[in-house]
Amino acid sequence: MTEQKMDEFTTALVERYVDIQKFASVNSKLLNIWDEVIDTLPPKIKGDFQEKYNRRIREGSL
Repeated sequence: MTEQKMDEFTTALVERYVDIQKFASVNSKLLNIWDEVIDTLPPKIKGDFQEKYNRRIREGSL
């Protein structure tokens, strides 16, 4: 996977994850599935995801 594709993938992943979290009470089962999937990502992709997700949280996007 190229760096650009990995960046696009993790950005899209963060956007969807944040959307699911906004409705966590309704989507708790879906959120649990996403958490399990994120835990199985390759280390580089998981690290990029966590970095972008943390940035979104700091910026108040959730």
